[in-house]
Amino acid sequence: MATHYYPHITTGPLDQNAIVESFLAEEANILLWSPVALVAAGSGEYMARAGPTSNASDPTVIGVVVGPLKDAQNLYASLAAGDAIQVCTRGKCKVRVDGTDAIAVGDGLVSYEGDGYAKLALLDFGSVHTFGAATEASIKSALAVFALALYAATVDGDIIACFVTGAGGTPT
Repeated sequence: MATHYYPHITTGPLDQNAIVESFLAEEANILLWSPVALVAAGSGEYMARAGPTSNASDPTVIGVVVGPLKDAQNLYASLAAGDAIQVCTRGKCKVRVDGTDAIAVGDGLVSYEGDGYAKLALLDFGSVHTFGAATEASIKSALAVFALALYAATVDGDIIACFVTGAGGTPT
């Protein structure tokens, strides 16, 4: 069973110094506390939207959805494409993680293959002198780190504190 740390905080960042920006949701049913990436603007719009990503180590992740809460089960920040959502782009907030690869305090987090989760970043630079597939994956993972874990996790679906460091990338 997943653990929800800071259960008294149901939306928003963990402190008043965090930067929270508004975006239009790319699609319905974006999970609260999930990483989101920049996606192309809708027809007639001039700003990129935010949406879930199912790409591992996606460099276009910009932050974590922190609100608003749109359903009675406390799961979703958007119920329809075009809903306004709040995204923590820098600072402390909660994030949903796959902790089956143990996450320790200070570990880098990247997007996971499944929508709605972050995972431990693969940062193995032990064999940088031989540029092989593992090293290439490590470099891509390092470039896609969008947050640092502020709490340990060992369970799939844990919701832990993190510090969103921001990310780069361009809309797809």
